Amino acid sequence: MATTGPFSADNSATTTTIQPPSGEKTKAKDVAQYGVATIDKNSSVYQAIALMIKKNVSGLPVVDDSGLVGIISEKDALRLLYATEFVEGCVGDYMTTDVFTFDEQDDLADICQCLIDNSFRRVPVLHDGRLAAIITRADLIKANKEKFRPAVTRDVSLADTNLVLAKHVMHCGLLTVRKNTTIYEAMEIIATRNITGLPVADDSMNLIGILSEKDLLKLLYHPDIKPGLVQDHMTSDVVTFDHNDSFLKICHCLVDNNFRRVPILDRGKLVGIISRTDIMAYIMKNRTKFFSQKTKK
Repeated sequence: MATTGPFSADNSATTTTIQPPSGEKTKAKDVAQYGVATIDKNSSVYQAIALMIKKNVSGLPVVDDSGLVGIISEKDALRLLYATEFVEGCVGDYMTTDVFTFDEQDDLADICQCLIDNSFRRVPVLHDGRLAAIITRADLIKANKEKFRPAVTRDVSLADTNLVLAKHVMHCGLLTVRKNTTIYEAMEIIATRNITGLPVADDSMNLIGILSEKDLLKLLYHPDIKPGLVQDHMTSDVVTFDHNDSFLKICHCLVDNNFRRVPILDRGKLVGIISRTDIMAYIMKNRTKFFSQKTKK
């Protein structure tokens, strides 16, 4: 369970109870990523943002000489970038100090429960009270996906204005899955491609839903769960944008919500995706243009 102390948070509002399969008590240390990237609390916010973009991570543990002192998240960083053209101060001024942590001997089922019940994607792992590693939603999926491998697998599909629009920033050629793709195949893609969700589309690229990391986490530690198909576990109610929608509109959406990316449509067809990381990278490279557009809005 989450450790008590200044860097943990109460997890009393759980909605489900996850039990590990009989006989399985995998510990945090068995899947944790050691050698984790961190940021000093006295570093500039821009250093933290550059590191998040470079490492493609959704948050950074913040440290000083005493050890772990907080977390600065991708959402925190995006909110700061969006709010002002030049962010003053250091990481310590904006970090969250109320942080869930786990010991490396804690059970993965408890960590899985925590990452289902909360919006963050990763938790610090401690050894003798000191930051040692990180566990992400993707790590849990990677560690458990083999139990969902079917006897036969299927192919996975690959998926005139100065205003900045969705089509100027979106990633094309995105990975997608079909509704009859197996859960194992979807887990394999998410675990190996470092993405937080997969659009579910039909053969004509009509968007049907999204399969997220959190959707998959809910399967991992239920002893009676059987391998199934994407359609059984995907989210059908999906926020989407048109490729001609304003970039600012998408910024607002990803600042105000807990999901990390949104699908982009062209005449109803899935053509791309935009993530918080895409937005932060764009603002960092085009700060003057971005804030000029924002001022005119």
